Amino acid sequence: MTFKKYFIVVFTILLFSNPLLAESITDQLITLNNLFKEGAINEEEFSKAKKILLESDTQEETQKIDETNNTDEKKKKIKKVKNYTEDLSKTFISFEELDEIGKYKMIQSIPEGMFKTKMSEKGRSKKAMEEMANTFIKKKGLMGKYPENTMKAMGYFEIFYMQTLKDEKKSIEKFKKNYPNINKTTRKVIKNLYSLNQARKSMRESVGLTIENETEEALKRYMDMHDFLIQGEKKTYKLLQDEKKLIKETNNYKKKYGLFIKTIELKAEQRIDQKTFDKDLKKNIKEVKKSLKKLSETQSETNKLYQIANSMFEKSIQMIDECGENCNRNKLLTILDSTEFASAVIKNAEKKFLKKQYSLDLSKVDAESLPNQQQESLMLTSMSSNNKKIIDNKNLQKSILNLSNNNFPVNEYLDEFKKNDLDISVVEMSFSNIENMKTWTKNDWANSWRGKLPDELKDSQGNLVKMTTENISDLKAQLAINSFNEIITNVSNFDTEINQRINEIAENQFDINEFLNQDWTVSLDNYSKLVGKSYGIEINNFANWVKFYNEEFSKNYDPEKLASSWKNSSYYGQSYTWSDIASGVDLLSKVSSFEAAQVARSLGASLQQVADTIAEAAAIGIGTNLEQAAAGLGFGSFADAVAAYNAQYGTNYTVDEAKEALGNN
Repeated sequence: MTFKKYFIVVFTILLFSNPLLAESITDQLITLNNLFKEGAINEEEFSKAKKILLESDTQEETQKIDETNNTDEKKKKIKKVKNYTEDLSKTFISFEELDEIGKYKMIQSIPEGMFKTKMSEKGRSKKAMEEMANTFIKKKGLMGKYPENTMKAMGYFEIFYMQTLKDEKKSIEKFKKNYPNINKTTRKVIKNLYSLNQARKSMRESVGLTIENETEEALKRYMDMHDFLIQGEKKTYKLLQDEKKLIKETNNYKKKYGLFIKTIELKAEQRIDQKTFDKDLKKNIKEVKKSLKKLSETQSETNKLYQIANSMFEKSIQMIDECGENCNRNKLLTILDSTEFASAVIKNAEKKFLKKQYSLDLSKVDAESLPNQQQESLMLTSMSSNNKKIIDNKNLQKSILNLSNNNFPVNEYLDEFKKNDLDISVVEMSFSNIENMKTWTKNDWANSWRGKLPDELKDSQGNLVKMTTENISDLKAQLAINSFNEIITNVSNFDTEINQRINEIAENQFDINEFLNQDWTVSLDNYSKLVGKSYGIEINNFANWVKFYNEEFSKNYDPEKLASSWKNSSYYGQSYTWSDIASGVDLLSKVSSFEAAQVARSLGASLQQVADTIAEAAAIGIGTNLEQAAAGLGFGSFADAVAAYNAQYGTNYTVDEAKEALGNN
């Protein structure tokens, strides 16, 4: 086996083991030692491969990302041509996907600092592989301490990749000429090129670039980052033995779990057949379980975390089993959503336990002193990084929403994390299924918010605003609704019908202004029910009431005249009208008792009017949560509200008597 073949074989193994771009590439590297110890390669192969090993990330599901969120205009040119209906188990990639691999193009400009002397193209490629090995293998333990070396190594990868395209030109031409009848040798070459390109894409995305950018531009961006990071102050934390062990086992778990995810991704994209899928999946499941078992025995304080992780893993396996051999792409994507959710919350929770041996302090670096071109490069990288975090977060929320509508117990897991004091701040809000959410009240939206709240709020003059419990609830509800509205935009995992139903939820939230200015025919109908109750008969709408009224009193009122009379008629001699009462009953039928009471309070309704409204609503089957209503009126409890009523009107109701009078005992 040749030197280059060793590199490609090892690199492909490593690449497929890591589905997500980590904060530190160190955490994602796989040691070649494991392959050697397990007997997968001999000592000579191990020695040669050590020099050329590089690991990176696999492909991101670009079809899930909304192009409008992309700050780089060039990204809009990239289109996902694969529709995932084509069986690629014999070719691995489609004919159209070959374009993404790119074409060989001589690199005209190499940034200063990458090579000490001038070299030939072939010589640069060889040197690039050696430098990658030095960073990623020989000194991999120092990558966290010297992140600038990682940046430079990513530049070396660009050089290696371009040389590989040149070397494999004939195989690429054969693929184009013979597609889809591809022999095993050509297929293997193209598969490796595809895998290497996924690594190239991930590396570039980490600094705000795409595969559309020229190689020279990528090299310059990596070296700009290198020159910036090298100025930072290195800090070292001495890890305890248990801390080192935990890091080792979590890295192993991520590697095994990544392979599990990759197998499902390949099946969803039809790049592997069912036989390969079953074989690889069986192996993946066995290794993940083994890894989770070790983690659960590492530290007592982390046991609960990895027990939850194991439960989520078992649930994903169950979804696969239920799906069966004829599992379609949409169902496989839902399973991948479960792995995305699990990965995100576990990573979030692990921050509490995992210590970093190295850190980099850049606070003393004077960025303004850097050349303008480098400042611009750093700014673009920073913007891209922030944008990617936003996109990743929204994709996570979309995944959670999809899971909630496919009976995955998301909220149960979130509650379990919270119960065990494990951070789940990465999850902004929880969901229910679509049908349930269509009936959510403001309180339901508020309770769904799991994200952070502003530390303080200021008015337009800059004065601090004191937040009441009511204000906080309103804020949570608004944040949840806003987040939800953003999430449902261009949700790729849902079909048209579901998208429509989701939008209905967002569009039909209760609006106080809309309520106050609504067509009063609804309240007319409620009024008719109330009057019918007083006569001991059932009247369901205003038209029936007009008919009954004219017959009962030998009148000939048209509906408009009777409605006008009703709106201005007092309610049993009170200062408020039947219109006010019926409107209140209508409000209670639409929103929570707390919200309805808040509205009544904001409109200056008296306690008597509120009591009459609650009693009349109860008479026609509309119940009221009296404790919630009391809270909405500003009382600490219903008992406090009763005491206030007694003091104002000179009555002496007990709590039970008040409940009975209101028809809610």
